[in-house]
Amino acid sequence: MRDIRSILFPTDFSAVANSALPIAATLAAKFGATIHALHIASGGDPHVTESTRYEFPKIGSDWPDVTMEEAIVPKRSDEDPAEVIMRDAVERGCDLIVMASHGRSDVAQFFLGRSVAAQVARDSRIPTVIARLYGARRSTRPIDRFARILFATDLTEGSRPVLEVAASIARKTGASLEAVCVFGEGDEQPADGGRKILENFFAKAGASEYLGNFHTIRGGVADALVEYASAEDADLIAITTALCCGGDTNLTATAEYIIRNAPCPVLSMRT
Repeated sequence: MRDIRSILFPTDFSAVANSALPIAATLAAKFGATIHALHIASGGDPHVTESTRYEFPKIGSDWPDVTMEEAIVPKRSDEDPAEVIMRDAVERGCDLIVMASHGRSDVAQFFLGRSVAAQVARDSRIPTVIARLYGARRSTRPIDRFARILFATDLTEGSRPVLEVAASIARKTGASLEAVCVFGEGDEQPADGGRKILENFFAKAGASEYLGNFHTIRGGVADALVEYASAEDADLIAITTALCCGGDTNLTATAEYIIRNAPCPVLSMRT
């Protein structure tokens, strides 16, 4: 089982960034992990006043046993926020990054925005949960609820590694875990729909007990997966950056679309 003992939570003290804290706190409570709250010192941020500059969000009474350590880290002149986040996560030995993205909304003061979240998802070697907290598709259900997790796979080896993390979260939170097989236009689907490959994937993740019936999506993968997650009230979508890679092993257009438009947080892992 993939253990999570240390979680990095980047914040610029804005309401958008801080609203991802319940995800980090819930996972920290379930795994017995420590949260490392990170603020990147960047002079001239218009939304940070002297009275709020060092006001990290507080862990609420819902998580009395969770420990959160706070750190303000300077940004070197040759770094951008995403690079600072990834460097700090490695230096602190973090097992997971949890951060917010404003998706398609225009929250100008939120410098940990969509492009930063996409860069962390694309380049970080540490699994990352990204929550798009604003936009038409965002549901009103609690963001820290973990009842149903979707593992999206195109049945290639590159889509498999995130399953171990997703299964660990499902096991600790008591969530269900469902595989969703995605096939783009022209992709060949195995005669058994992919069951044998999935059996191998789940066995390697030590999660064979979670493999039951699975859903299949053909064509228009990204939008169809977002719609399916919304219709099924998914609480987390687990993907790798290589989903439907088409030869691109970085952050694919499919993976980026899902991160930007998902109705729930997305667990992303670089392969």
